[in-house]
Amino acid sequence: MFLLPVIDDDETQNRFWNASLDGRAIHSFLLWVEPHSNAWARRAAEGAGAAASAVTLDETPHALGRALVGLAGSPTVTVDLSEASAATDGPADGPRIAVLTGTAEDGALRLRPAGPRDREATADARRILNGAGLGYVLDLGIGAVVLGDDEDGLTAAATTDLCDVAWPGRPGTDPVAFAEALLREGARSWTRQWLRTEEAVGTRREPLPAAERTWLADVLADSLAFQLYDRLAAREPHDPASPVARRRQQIYDALRALRADLPDRVGRTVGMGIVAELIGTTYPCWNRRQFAVKSPFDYIREIRPLTDAEKAEHLSRWAAPTAVR
Repeated sequence: MFLLPVIDDDETQNRFWNASLDGRAIHSFLLWVEPHSNAWARRAAEGAGAAASAVTLDETPHALGRALVGLAGSPTVTVDLSEASAATDGPADGPRIAVLTGTAEDGALRLRPAGPRDREATADARRILNGAGLGYVLDLGIGAVVLGDDEDGLTAAATTDLCDVAWPGRPGTDPVAFAEALLREGARSWTRQWLRTEEAVGTRREPLPAAERTWLADVLADSLAFQLYDRLAAREPHDPASPVARRRQQIYDALRALRADLPDRVGRTVGMGIVAELIGTTYPCWNRRQFAVKSPFDYIREIRPLTDAEKAEHLSRWAAPTAVR
């Protein structure tokens, strides 16, 4: 079952609620998801032993530490963690990200610090995302960026289910396009971590099939990419032919095509859970705000599966057509 039985499709106020819904996403990540991601990192570091000795996991591990622990434990990756820990970029008082390049060596992906040009391109992309108010997706969910393409041997390694690691390809000549690629990778990391949290608290008995996980990540990635171009378009003179406006419309059209089946498919895939709420408050082709103000998770400080009685009460509360507002 999906989150709401009656859905308001009025999109006209979505821009007005951007900041509020961004704040809710940040709060939800920090309150519900990050504790489980940090617990995973501590367990993984213990399992990696000496391989993770260069990573400092303090009382509250951050995305960089989680990413390096994940890379250290990957059988398809070879990385010097001391070297990677030093190859970080970011503001002096903010989250830092390791920027690496990867090449295939001896059957594994060898990671090394990226060069100055690649690091600057990554910093430019982060500035674009920060300027659009979407930098939090990377700040919370990406600790390492691995640059490279198929010729470098990244395809096999990038299919691993690592969280906190971005595989955006190589920077091109368009910094906005690279910012979009990084944002999409952030969305995929978020999806993996939110699903892992649901699994950790017993929302489902086993992980979702890979195809369903990929579909959910793609919906969130498209929705956040739309947010990027929508916010950029709002800052420039109205011109439907501009590159930003055309890309915005292209992504919107693809998302609009999902609208008829989206609630049922999300309901069948993840049910009435926090992943569904993340999709609901991000997908742009309906009133995003309704999934925040009518959330079944308000006042829940530690995430857990809803009981059948709680689900029935929530659906009954919003079953009347007059409840859409």
